[in-house]
Amino acid sequence: MKTNSLRARVIVTTLALLTVVLATVVTAVTLAYRAKLNSDLRNRLTGAGTLLEQVGSAGDAKPLIAGLALEGIATRFGGPPSTAPTKGPRIETRGSLLVVDEILRDGTRVRFSASRASIDHAVTNLLVVELSVAAAALALTTLIVFRVTRTALRPLSEVIETATRIAHGDSTLRLQPSRTDTELGSLAAAFDRMVDALESAIDEARASDAATRRFLADASHELRTPIAALQASVETLLREQPRRPERDRLEAAVARDSERLGRLVDDLLGLARLEARPARAPVDLAAIARPLVDDARERAPRAEITFSADDDTAVQGDADALERVLRNLIDNALTAIQPNGRIEVRLRRANGYVQALVADDGPGVPEHQRERIFERFVRLDPNKPGHGLGLAIARRIAQQHDGELTCDDRAIGAAFTVRLPAEPLPGDVVDDARPGAVV
Repeated sequence: MKTNSLRARVIVTTLALLTVVLATVVTAVTLAYRAKLNSDLRNRLTGAGTLLEQVGSAGDAKPLIAGLALEGIATRFGGPPSTAPTKGPRIETRGSLLVVDEILRDGTRVRFSASRASIDHAVTNLLVVELSVAAAALALTTLIVFRVTRTALRPLSEVIETATRIAHGDSTLRLQPSRTDTELGSLAAAFDRMVDALESAIDEARASDAATRRFLADASHELRTPIAALQASVETLLREQPRRPERDRLEAAVARDSERLGRLVDDLLGLARLEARPARAPVDLAAIARPLVDDARERAPRAEITFSADDDTAVQGDADALERVLRNLIDNALTAIQPNGRIEVRLRRANGYVQALVADDGPGVPEHQRERIFERFVRLDPNKPGHGLGLAIARRIAQQHDGELTCDDRAIGAAFTVRLPAEPLPGDVVDDARPGAVV
């Protein structure tokens, strides 16, 4: 990017163009003026020759000499009489003179001459005036262009000043142009958008850093508890070598804590994998949800678990990741209900989206907690199994598939809805305003 002075380039370019225009005008006017004077002088000589051609003798022509002299034409009679036919006046150039030879009717030769010195003098005077006017015009134009460019480029100075102040920490400053349909207005608007984007990126980076720190602290805390319990049980087994049934109890505790630790590590790895964008392929949500519902019926034989799905519930996404979302929602519902409770799993296609609803008749989720439950390591009931990562992972997976996971308002129990862009059907028109949407 060239960083030469914009003001200097504007001034130099303007003055160069003006100089070329003035030089062209001066040259054209001077040449036209000289041509006009030359034409007038030739016309006078031709007129003098025509006038004397009508005179019969030298004696008759001499009274006209004084009038021709006033017009700057010198007359000289001389030469022997000539019997050659008159061919009319012919102008010749001899140095700085224009000469016309004329032969009267009596055969007397007459020579008319006029000097072009007066033309050169007049042209020189005109050129001096033109150059003086051009120089004055250049000087005045230089002053005007300098002032105009300084005024016109003042917004750039404001951009520089604002950018400098922002760089020194005053990130709330904005240019706020009055018009955005001009070049400088577009520049100012683009500058404001850039600063807003940078500020948003900084805020996101700070929030991400805070979330990472919080996540590491929470993960450390969650890992510390099962590791400490596991370590205590193993140390007791090794140090005291207890007999049954105490030994069986400690071994069962080791197995339980190991399983809990394994689930937690698996969830943490799942969170780490979410940083990579999932692979995309056509996935039938109904085909994924149906075996999960069958498995839930086996685990809770006394519960009423219903399943319904539209004919086409295909989406673009990662089958394993989407299965994890539905499994988490169904597992949470099984944990929330009583042994004879109710769970509804319903898949519908509408407005270019596939919506998967998992609802139960358990205690539900308080309204003020419906967003908080999607945060990492948040558990509304510490006595129930889990680490508070399942819903956070499920929502992140939905978002990576250009969808969303929400906890809906429900009079009895809890209801979660996964909303994903549907796989377009033949004849659908894709709406580019919404990823995956069809109309």
